[in-house]
Amino acid sequence: MAKENPVVDALRKLKDEEAELLIKLKPLQEAIGALEKIVEKSVKKTKSPSSTKDGVEENGQESGEDAQ
Repeated sequence: MAKENPVVDALRKLKDEEAELLIKLKPLQEAIGALEKIVEKSVKKTKSPSSTKDGVEENGQESGEDAQ
């Protein structure tokens, strides 16, 4: 038993690498989540007022074009 099975050794190394990657990945995932929330808020703020204004302007332009 002095020598470990090479498959067990490889598995242990891969699990260690996975743990290290997950530690590095966690802050990135948190940053991405925070940025997505900011984007969602800004899109909601932008869409609400502008969609109303755009709708009115587009309707006005369309009816003006129809009249010509």
